[in-house]
Amino acid sequence: MSNTSSLLNKKTLLETGFANGLPSSSYPERVLQIGEGNFLRGFIDWMFFEMNKVGEFQGRVVALQPTPRGKVVPKLNRQDCLYTLIQRGIYQGTTVEKIDVIDSISRGINPYSDWEEALKVAESPDIEFVFSNTTEAGLQYVDESFDEAASPLSFPGKLVSLLFHRYTIFNGEKGRGWMIIPCELVENNGVVLKELCKKLTLNWGLPESFWTWVENECSFCNTLVDRIVTGFPHGEEQQLADRLGYQDELMTVAEPYHLFVIDGPTELQEKLPFKKAGLNVYFDDITSYRELKVKLLNAPHTLLASCGILYGVETVREGIKDDLLGNFIIHAMMEEISSTLQPKEKESSSQYIHDIIDRFLNPFLHHRLLDISLNGYSKYRTRVMPSLLAFKEAEGAYPKRLAFSLAALTSFYKVVEDDKEANKFFGHGPNGLYEIRDSHDVISKFREFWEKYDGTTECTTKLVKELVVNDLLGEKTLSEAEGLSIFIAKHIMMLQELGMKKTLEFIEQ
Repeated sequence: MSNTSSLLNKKTLLETGFANGLPSSSYPERVLQIGEGNFLRGFIDWMFFEMNKVGEFQGRVVALQPTPRGKVVPKLNRQDCLYTLIQRGIYQGTTVEKIDVIDSISRGINPYSDWEEALKVAESPDIEFVFSNTTEAGLQYVDESFDEAASPLSFPGKLVSLLFHRYTIFNGEKGRGWMIIPCELVENNGVVLKELCKKLTLNWGLPESFWTWVENECSFCNTLVDRIVTGFPHGEEQQLADRLGYQDELMTVAEPYHLFVIDGPTELQEKLPFKKAGLNVYFDDITSYRELKVKLLNAPHTLLASCGILYGVETVREGIKDDLLGNFIIHAMMEEISSTLQPKEKESSSQYIHDIIDRFLNPFLHHRLLDISLNGYSKYRTRVMPSLLAFKEAEGAYPKRLAFSLAALTSFYKVVEDDKEANKFFGHGPNGLYEIRDSHDVISKFREFWEKYDGTTECTTKLVKELVVNDLLGEKTLSEAEGLSIFIAKHIMMLQELGMKKTLEFIEQ
């Protein structure tokens, strides 16, 4: 960052003259957003900015920190909740670079230190919508107790607590519910979130009348999101600070392409006029959109993250450009994943794959594999495992690349160093140490694996089956566990002995 530039805030914008009118600044808070990471800021919050710019939505977003370790909210508040979005890429054959200062977030709240302020948001009659992105790991049940005076740890817990407070404040009044629009990449994410909320409501012993109110007054929408948001432009800080005249700790880079599909009540289209701002948003059944996107965009990202870091590349583009690693990923897409698609989606899959590869090769995006590796185990479960099982059912054998990637994932989670004070864990690859970021349970599972690992076929197969495969397959397909475990164990041992490059050469021969 430039030492001479001021930090981005409203005062700095006036001084530098780099302002776009701050279209949202006078509008009321209408959205509660649980999550404040790069994706939401480069996708949903940008969409609200675009709508406000044409006078259509006329509302702002309150961003709630989703986990105790979050670092974004203090930065947001230091910058008057302003941040820079840079859209870069090839869009419809034209090179695009568009820079906006986004002002759609009104404030950030840390619920763990200021739960009372979060409850006040729930009391506001203006708040109509809840958006979220807490990753796949956030849409899981956490057994926790209900305390009106403190924030729950989990995302569903926070949502139930805030809804219950709103229900209480408004005495169960009609028309006071929320339209809840999760953006996590989980199939039927709205349905899943609603079930988690119902389970917590029952376990917490909240009144039956409260859940009746939720059923009648709240909508949980299934969604599909698609945009590559790479986050902070590491390595360009100085150049951009000099060019823009300010420093921005929350600067975010995204591709121009975006797609948002929402399956919700008919009135939602009027309440959220995305189309009037020229945005690529559809109110439709998400099934076919999701099938293509999750399997042919997100799954390859997940495959590439662990394989690429252990191979020695740092970005998606580097990985796809490499002959060996790139061919591994492309063959997985074209020969293994696409064969599991439904007929309707399979028709368009070839062109879709070519479009995806073009997006992966976008020279303006530095999509770091380490960022993609966050919560990689749950991502593998939801993004890759369905294709692996569908291929086995159709072909009678496991797809070698998708199965191998589970060996790579297990190897990626090998902790060689930790920082107990900072609660950080590190693996080791060709480029040195890398941080492993996942839940305590997942990291503990793999630490147990590697503590017991002795390099023998018998031990490795047993550990793979007990700690990884049985968990991913579930009870219905445990009979399949033996063959898959043997394959994965063999390749874990190869990775330990030969490294990623030589093992991939063996896989691709």
